[in-house]
Amino acid sequence: MNGGYTKKNCKCACPLGTTGAKCENFVRSYNDALIKQLTPHSANITKPGKVTSPGYPKSLRLGAMGSTQVIRAPKCQRAVVTFKDFQLDDDCNDNSLEIRTDVSVADGKVFCVEAIAKGTVFRSDKSELIFHYKNNNPQKPEAGYKATFTTEAIPNCS
Repeated sequence: MNGGYTKKNCKCACPLGTTGAKCENFVRSYNDALIKQLTPHSANITKPGKVTSPGYPKSLRLGAMGSTQVIRAPKCQRAVVTFKDFQLDDDCNDNSLEIRTDVSVADGKVFCVEAIAKGTVFRSDKSELIFHYKNNNPQKPEAGYKATFTTEAIPNCS
C-alpha cells in the first residue's frame, strides 16, 4: 500500500511519509518527508506567534542544508514578521539569514551580524515569507533570531 514493497524477509518496506505493517498509514507526502529528514529544523508556520532560529537563544549547528521556515498567512492576508532580537556571527559565510518577501524569486536578501534592528518589520508581497537560516559554526556565541509573526489584510484581495 502507498508505494510499499516486500523485502527479502517478507516484511513491507515503506517509503518515507508512510508507516504501518503494510505502509497503510499516510503521514505526509514523500517530498515533505524527505525535506523533514534532510532538514529536521525546517518548518511551515501557519499560526501567528513566535518565530525563532533553531535552538534560540543558543547556537545550534545546522550543517550545509540549514533551516527553512515558510511563514504562511491565510488567503488575502500577508505575513508580517517583527524582529525582537537578531544576533548572528560576524562571518556571513558561516551564519546568516536569507529573507524572501516574494517567493517567486530565487534569492532573497541576506542578513548577518546585527543587520536587523529590534522592531524591524518584514511584510510578504503575497501570503508567504521564506526564512533560510544557516549556521555552520556553533562555537561562536551568537544567539540567532527571535521575531513575532502576525497577519494583515491585503487590500483589494478577494
